[in-house]
Amino acid sequence: MAVNINKVYQRVLAIANKEQRGYITPQKFNMFAEQAQLEIFEQYFYDINQFERLEGNSTEYSDMLNLLYDKLSIFEKFDTLISSSSLLTQETFESGTISGWVDDTGNNSAASIVANSNNSFTPSLVLKNDGSDSSPGVREDVTLTLDKRYRLQVKVSFANDPDANDFPQIRLTARPVASSLDGIHVLETPVVAGEFYTLEFSVKDPGGDGGTTESMRIEVELDETSSDNTEVHFSKILLRQIDGSSLPTDLYRIGEVMHQPTGTPSEQATIINRLRNNEVRKYNNSPLTKATASNPAYYIHHKSDNTKSIKFLPDDLSPSIRIQYTRKPTTPAWGYNLIQNKPLYNSNTSTNFELHDSEENTLIYKILQLSGIAIGKQDVYGVGTTKLSEEVQQEKS
Repeated sequence: MAVNINKVYQRVLAIANKEQRGYITPQKFNMFAEQAQLEIFEQYFYDINQFERLEGNSTEYSDMLNLLYDKLSIFEKFDTLISSSSLLTQETFESGTISGWVDDTGNNSAASIVANSNNSFTPSLVLKNDGSDSSPGVREDVTLTLDKRYRLQVKVSFANDPDANDFPQIRLTARPVASSLDGIHVLETPVVAGEFYTLEFSVKDPGGDGGTTESMRIEVELDETSSDNTEVHFSKILLRQIDGSSLPTDLYRIGEVMHQPTGTPSEQATIINRLRNNEVRKYNNSPLTKATASNPAYYIHHKSDNTKSIKFLPDDLSPSIRIQYTRKPTTPAWGYNLIQNKPLYNSNTSTNFELHDSEENTLIYKILQLSGIAIGKQDVYGVGTTKLSEEVQQEKS
């Protein structure tokens, strides 16, 4: 679900009675749109806190807590803790050129980068099976640390089906450069546009030379069973270390943090208690409260570069950590082209609001309120403020 940003902009202009767009320009509208979305999103958490203390009702479609959790559900994620540091030379393809990747397409069409209507104009690496060689792909060799876990992840922006009766297949491979048999990890899967596909693996030492690192070959290919003229576009190819300490870059609010060692069923995962930073020393110094592997704890560490990481007690807790959290909404944007010095809506460069469809009116009123302040029009501000007050009164009465 999403609220169409052009629909909101047109209604804001209509209510403000400014047909020329001169008083609410696209640039100002985009700033107001981002602010309005964040205000509505943040208010969800305060409303949940308020309605948790009130008695609900038995009507499914009018229970405020159910409605609020439904609105937040699209932002909830459950993931492992992964470093934000890129381990590949090139992960996205906005530059229009290919760097770091070795072309393994054989006599198929060479790997290229395109941004067209097929992939929603997102610059993407294209692999196409149109020659006699099977499994066209690209590869890159990277040096990884032994006994650490990594995640190889691709996002597919387009996948065609020449036969119209199945799905294109891809293969993700991570293997030691020195061995094609030992220590190899493979994911073969059908794909559809718009989805991520993930291969997680640990790095081992197949040669037994006792080093601390291993040169690993990362391969992204079309599967050899793919039909002739299968074409898949990759907008992202990501390789990250699962380090058990890096917080997600899109984190907004932390929910439950769980310790789930490899091979342990999810229902046996241990929920990790959160400590405030001023509690860490007190809890860790007491024999009764000291954190253990069976009763772990965590706290948020604020770094000198204004970033944050998560720290665990005991500090030798294995990195098999999973975190439930609420992510940040994507920044909305009304994209446009200038035609004879007038902005014309461009859906290909626009980003809709991520909020629930029911928030359309609230967005309009909030943007009117912000616009009225910016352009000095008390009547525009008044319309937005009055309507917002009526909404709040209706929801909480």
